[in-house]
Amino acid sequence: MKKNKPSSTAIFIANGIWWVTKQKQISIEVPELMKELNFEIVKQINPKLFSVKTKIGKWLLKIKTSIMQKASINGFYLHYVLRKRCIEEFVRSGINNGAEQIIILGAGFDTLSMRISKDLPNIQIIEIDHPNTQKLKHIAMENMIQTFENIHLIPLDLKQDTMQNLLLSNPHYDSSKPSVFIAEGLTMYLAEIEIRDILKFIKEHSGISSQFVFTYMEEQNKGNYQFKNASRVVNLWLRFKNEIFTWGIKKTQLSTFLKQSGFQLLLNKSHTELRLDFLLEKNKNSPLAIGENIALAQLK
Repeated sequence: MKKNKPSSTAIFIANGIWWVTKQKQISIEVPELMKELNFEIVKQINPKLFSVKTKIGKWLLKIKTSIMQKASINGFYLHYVLRKRCIEEFVRSGINNGAEQIIILGAGFDTLSMRISKDLPNIQIIEIDHPNTQKLKHIAMENMIQTFENIHLIPLDLKQDTMQNLLLSNPHYDSSKPSVFIAEGLTMYLAEIEIRDILKFIKEHSGISSQFVFTYMEEQNKGNYQFKNASRVVNLWLRFKNEIFTWGIKKTQLSTFLKQSGFQLLLNKSHTELRLDFLLEKNKNSPLAIGENIALAQLK
């Protein structure tokens, strides 16, 4: 992330989901509420030239997002849509099984908290993210008709504090309650010890049977955590934006990794499962990014 600016990746993903909603065949893969809420975010994060409030802005943003996907990974944007649908399915399952609060780490411009809040206003939801990203999201939420009284945005600057200290000192967080922690698009930017610290915190400071929903990069070969079908532009772009991938793991090794921290792996989905589980039959052959998986783990 560039200094004093919101996450470029978070902007890329929100705009990418908007792009999917403009594609005749695959737009149906975006649930209506996700589409509506994401559009409110997109209205806030794009400058005047690419503003979706004007016809010319929409046209320019559509061109921009199309070029960015072609230059990076074919199927990138649809991957993000399916990733979010899968995570929402995992989270709602956790709530049905007794979770009473949701903690989203590095929430970016994702709208999951708002989608959950609409249906379940009694579930406490905490979002933690860098203040530069969270500021724009807060403005977008305030401009929406719906209010989100059970969503609590907590800014975190890792140079000044830690996620652990922030949660334990926050009155909205209850360490006795069974919880669902979410790290979407986060672990690839961390060191292994930082991921271990998150798992340790969940184990020591949340209720019984708490769950961890997260995405991770599948290690292709030693030290290679990139998307399998990524162009060189992706690496250059991530370096330029100071958002380099630093961690990944082979899919077959994830269960052992989690057991070492007291967790049981319940589900572990790659692009293959996402395609089978979520895409409509007419879209089964649509291109998808390959390399980022979604996992659901639970305290043993």
